[in-house]
Amino acid sequence: FERGSRWLAPTAWLQGRELVYQNIVHRDLDRLGISTPFYPLRSAASYSYLYLLLRLVQDHQSLRFLELGAGQSTVLLSQFLGQQVDAVTTLEHDGDWAARIGAQVQATLHHAPLDQRDFAGHRFEGYDPDSLSADERFNVLLVDGPRGSRRRSRWTGLEFIERALDDEFVVIFDDAERRGEIQTIAQALKLLDARGVRYGVQLTRSVNSQFLIATPRYAAALYY
Repeated sequence: FERGSRWLAPTAWLQGRELVYQNIVHRDLDRLGISTPFYPLRSAASYSYLYLLLRLVQDHQSLRFLELGAGQSTVLLSQFLGQQVDAVTTLEHDGDWAARIGAQVQATLHHAPLDQRDFAGHRFEGYDPDSLSADERFNVLLVDGPRGSRRRSRWTGLEFIERALDDEFVVIFDDAERRGEIQTIAQALKLLDARGVRYGVQLTRSVNSQFLIATPRYAAALYY
């Protein structure tokens, strides 16, 4: 029945999966005593995305997040600072939105206007990695900003994969069902292959999909 529904009613099937993730997220938030309201609607983080983040912070210690694009995920992760999460650093190009989210969280949130960048043979608008300290390293990279584009969407994430990650890491691309993101994800895998990095991948499908890359230390995340 499930296999058939994917073909006959794919939208309904994906919405049904989102309801499953919604139930898991609210169950875990209740169990953890987190009463902060979340609104996973429109362009905000979906429940499948929040689910992945909740699993990460409950299964691993000493996580240091670098997040491209502020929003509901920033609000969620800030709840775990000083516990499983050592740091949350967020880059957001919209000054008003950065101020609004920054007022709600303890995370380090930088207003980082988009800059013209060149990387891997393409020119694009992205965040400047030099907005971070040269010695900062992260073990989780979340690519959910800036606004997506039809081709090579959020290409800016590639620079941070090359310059800001520990040897062992997790990368999550949100909106992984879109063509522009698929192109960027393919290039990310090429970069990792060229460096001889060992990793596995997983696609989480819902109303919005997430593509997760994990090195051996975080291999458990491939089964979320």
